[in-house]
This record gives sequence, structure tokens and C-alpha cells, in this order.
Amino acid sequence: MESINDDKIQKTLVTPGIGGQPTFSNGTKVSFHFVTRVVSTNSVIDDSYKWPKHMEIVLGKKFKLEVWEIILKSMREGEISKFIVHKSLVASYPFISKTLRDAGRTSVPSTSHCCTAQLQKNGTGYDDLNDLLADPADLEFTIDLLKIEVPGSFEKETWLLDENEKRNTIPELKEAGNELYHKGKYKEAEEKYMLALGFLEQIMMKLKPREKEWDELNKIKTPLLLNLAQCKLISKDYYQVIEHCTSILDDDPDNVKALFRRGKANISVWKMNEAREDLKHLSTLDPSMQVSVNRLLCQINEALKIKDDEDRQKLRGKLF
Repeated sequence: MESINDDKIQKTLVTPGIGGQPTFSNGTKVSFHFVTRVVSTNSVIDDSYKWPKHMEIVLGKKFKLEVWEIILKSMREGEISKFIVHKSLVASYPFISKTLRDAGRTSVPSTSHCCTAQLQKNGTGYDDLNDLLADPADLEFTIDLLKIEVPGSFEKETWLLDENEKRNTIPELKEAGNELYHKGKYKEAEEKYMLALGFLEQIMMKLKPREKEWDELNKIKTPLLLNLAQCKLISKDYYQVIEHCTSILDDDPDNVKALFRRGKANISVWKMNEAREDLKHLSTLDPSMQVSVNRLLCQINEALKIKDDEDRQKLRGKLF
């Protein structure tokens, strides 16, 4: 048995790993399975082998259970070891366990902090975790270290990207979306545009609107919104088209593509007056669009004529 961290962690090797001792620099991704037991009762709290996906953490990203980083750094790839950990180092485990259970372990957990006071007051929603909150105990972790990936050898999850990485990824996501769109993979393209827009929003939220940097990012946002609106138009999600185009037009009332796409969407949801206004404004901005505008205006007139005829027929039926 090996003692770690001033005897607060006792390690027992079950199966040796392979190779030498890794360096485990910050940014290293570690994949592992774990089984958690209460030492005093030997009762199992969590067993990741029963989950859809193994556990993954990236070292140095302030994961909420710091003791896991300590014990993982003592291991080799392929190793299985048991660690008995003093209760003072695992006080946050009920919160971690709740997060993992609630997420169903279908994705990497968030690193944002739980509201500890709220959970302590209202409970976790799990009896065994509530017992552990009320009566903290030493825990035993059986760790099966599956894989170690050094920084740069794996594609980062989006939640791991810092602000500069997000900035650099935005044009790549846009280009990937454009390629997917041209291949007719509209749903996949839409996902790329939405991810890029999410990154932009996160960065812009930290800036003061109308400052130079904010304006520069807003210019990048407009074509992404237009592309997303076009995908939504194809999928007949017309209200989303209207929302995205309106967001553009609030800032740039003369945006030709936004007017055209919102006009088409307004026709589809029977907002004929709004559609007319968009199309008439468009015709004053870009004469080359006149043929397309006239075709849509004729479509509006024809739709209204058919509806008027139907209404007259219904009224005639009621009168006679």
C-alpha cells in the first residue's frame, strides 16, 4: 500500500499499467472508469461501467473533485488501482455524483460550480448522496485508467476551448458549414453555424456594444445568421428564419439577403403585409432582384385571391 498526500490517500495496486510514469502536464486528457464505495459499509455509490460512456477529464481545468487529479497522476495507462481517500478530500463528491447522474453521462460534465448551499438545504434528489452529505465518510475509488492523451493529440471538446481558440475556430466552423451546405447536408451545416454563433455570443457578451471590437465581431455574425436563416428556410422553420433575419435587420435595415429571406418566410406563415413591406423595400435597394421580387408579390396576390374566393364561398354557404 502506498501513501499519498500526507497519508490522506492510500493506494493499492490491482493491475500494473504499461510504460513509464507519464508527466501529466496541464491539458492532458485522461479517460477512465471508476467505482466509488463508502469505506465503512463497502456500499457502491457509483459505477461508471454501467454508464453509456466512460469518464473523461482534462487536467488543469479545475475539475471540481481535485483529488481525482492527484490519484490519476499516480497511475499509468492500463493500470487499475484502489484508493481510500479521507473524507476531508471528498466533501464535494455528492455534488459531482449528482451532476454525473443528472447528465446521464452522455457528455463531458460542466466545470461550473454547483450551488452548494442550495443542495445542502434541499438535498441532491438521491438518498445515498443525501446520506453522504449529512454524514461525510471516507471513500474508496477503484480507478481503471483507459487512456492518456497528451495536449495537442486530441480534438478538444468545445467546453475546453479558451477565448482565443474560440475566435480562431469561428471561421473554420463557417467554412465547414458552407461545405456541408453545398453538399446538401443542411442540418449538419446548421449545427456548424449555430456553434460558431454560440462562440461569438460568448465573446461579445464580455464587450461593450458598439465599441470597435464588438462591431468587428458583429460583422462576422451577420453572414453566419444569414447562412443559418437559409438552412432554416430549407427546413421550413419559418419563424426561426424571421427571428434571425430580424436580428440582422434591426442592425442593418438595408440588408438585401435578410429582407428577401424574411419576406419569403413571412409569406409561408401568412404574414402577407409584412412580406410586402420587405419585398418592396428590397426592390428599391437592389434592382437586380426585381424579377424575384415580382414573382413573390404575384404569389402573395394569388394567395390572397384564393383566400378571398374561399371566404366568399363559405359566406355564401352560410347565407343560403
